Amino acid sequence: MKKLTKREKLLIYLLACFLIGFFGIYFVVLPSVQGFQVVNDQAAEAQFTKESMEMAIEAIPTTMQEKAQAQANLTSSKAVYPQQLANEGLDMLLTQLCLDYSLAPKVLSVASNGVGEVLTFIPYTSEDAASAVVGSTGTTSTTTATSSSEDSTTSTTTADSSETTATETTESSETTEATEATETTDTGDGTETGVAVQTLIGVVNMEVTGTQANFYRLLDAVAARPDMIITAFEIRPETTTTGSTSSTSTTSAAAAGIAKLDSGKVAINVTFEVYMMAK
Repeated sequence: MKKLTKREKLLIYLLACFLIGFFGIYFVVLPSVQGFQVVNDQAAEAQFTKESMEMAIEAIPTTMQEKAQAQANLTSSKAVYPQQLANEGLDMLLTQLCLDYSLAPKVLSVASNGVGEVLTFIPYTSEDAASAVVGSTGTTSTTTATSSSEDSTTSTTTADSSETTATETTESSETTEATEATETTDTGDGTETGVAVQTLIGVVNMEVTGTQANFYRLLDAVAARPDMIITAFEIRPETTTTGSTSSTSTTSAAAAGIAKLDSGKVAINVTFEVYMMAK
């Protein structure tokens, strides 16, 4: 067997060192680095979770106080609304309300009593005031231009400047009107104008008799209440029936025969919406 030379032994030694280093890096160093990165990420996540829990624990008193305040606000807000009423309850509520203002209920019908939608509208922020100012300025300038053209003693320079002012004002008015039309189109969509809110609503149609003054007092009283609104009403002369003939008990104008509703009793058809809360 031939002996290896020093050069061959050196090459074999270098190859062995390379293999040892390669396999050592591939099977020892790289897994160790990956394991370190995983452990480091887990440690960072645990540290973040720990800090979040500490902040949450520190905020517990404030959170509980805010919860209590919100609960109190909710309770006070619900206090002004009645509990869910049956049809008899709506009858008693609205009948007594009308009697309190000297209005005699004649007919009462509950159109609906259950969950319904109430539209809440976003505030209307138009530029009507600015448009009115621009419009009035345009009218003044146009009048000035017209009077200037009619007056033969007015100089040409004054007439030209008036016409220029009137033209600029007209263009500004047209631009403003176009902007308002665009805004009206944008806000004309129901999804942008109002948002439907579900709540308990009782819709009641009533016919009452009494004076207009007392009915106006009722309108003011209902407007001041948050738990109901009047959505529609119709005032007409009160009609009384005697046997098979009916006569209208109103004061007519002497010449035209137009009924004066502000004198004596009238008949009023009114529609109430009563908002209720489940407590």
